[in-house]
Amino acid sequence: MKLNYDKKSKDPTYFIQMGIRNGKKTTTKNVARIGKHSELLKITDDPLSYAKEQVRIYNEEHKKNKTLALDLKIDFNEKIKATDAVTSLSTDKNIGYFFLQYIYGKLEISSFFKKHH
Repeated sequence: MKLNYDKKSKDPTYFIQMGIRNGKKTTTKNVARIGKHSELLKITDDPLSYAKEQVRIYNEEHKKNKTLALDLKIDFNEKIKATDAVTSLSTDKNIGYFFLQYIYGKLEISSFFKKHH
């Protein structure tokens, strides 16, 4: 995240911007509005340093919330019990894909990537 404002403006508005990569193209997106220069003068004597401090705090919070822990225990010696399901009826086919698909569904990986994209 970085600080963005119009340096030529008399009363610039300070924004926190995030860089986004879409394939080979890159762009930026305003994530949060810090405030106008005149508004920040009511809070502090140096609005630019205040805005930079807000960006630093925002980056620290973003790094804390970005971590993800996963603890998964799998017993490969455990036998899968036969059922009336289509996957259990066929012993000639490789059904390992269905086991991984079940884990994929339980972990909700697709919704995780959609949310964090």
